[in-house]
Amino acid sequence: MSVATTDPDTAGAEGEAWRLANRLIRSARDEVLALIPANCTLLSEEEDRVRPAGGGWAGADRVLAVVAGETLLDRGKRLRALLGKRADVRSGKHSPTLMVLLDRKLAIVSRGAGTAPLAVRSPSAVQTLVTIFHHHWYEARPDDDGLHGRLNALQRDVLRRLTSGATDDVVARELAVSTRTVQRHVTQIMQMVGARSRLELGIQLAVHGLYEQV
Repeated sequence: MSVATTDPDTAGAEGEAWRLANRLIRSARDEVLALIPANCTLLSEEEDRVRPAGGGWAGADRVLAVVAGETLLDRGKRLRALLGKRADVRSGKHSPTLMVLLDRKLAIVSRGAGTAPLAVRSPSAVQTLVTIFHHHWYEARPDDDGLHGRLNALQRDVLRRLTSGATDDVVARELAVSTRTVQRHVTQIMQMVGARSRLELGIQLAVHGLYEQV
């Protein structure tokens, strides 16, 4: 674990540490996983020095965030400016620590205002933080009416047929679409629930009782 600044006790050094942290976060290309406390300085109107300038954290292909005690209605514009419009955001339980995981290779961790962020690079430590994030993710709730309300009619049909045991090719023929279209919709559904594989998707559907909803 390495400290992102050499002098975390000064406001200037802390601000510089956050600017470096935000550059690292924006450099992520595959995935950003974020656990954000409700009183996080990054969402504060007063603390401009620690918020990223420009495009926020939207550089990665996938952004998942759990905001403790918050909903998009509370700080929607600020969250979207930080996380990007395509981010999947859930409201979760209280967490005192800001944690941002980058491509599952690096983590930025902070205990709050007045504390410089730490850069965690140890593979075992990062994997532990990934596990912690997913615990919060599975316990959190979406900021909408749940998965069913987020799916369009075709996606519900695709998921219903797949969960009954049909293959992609069979589903495509039944719905008069291409197999590639079926696979694209499955990928989109996986992104909605934060699943990295079809196995994870099936587990989440079963655990949260979503089979009945589709």
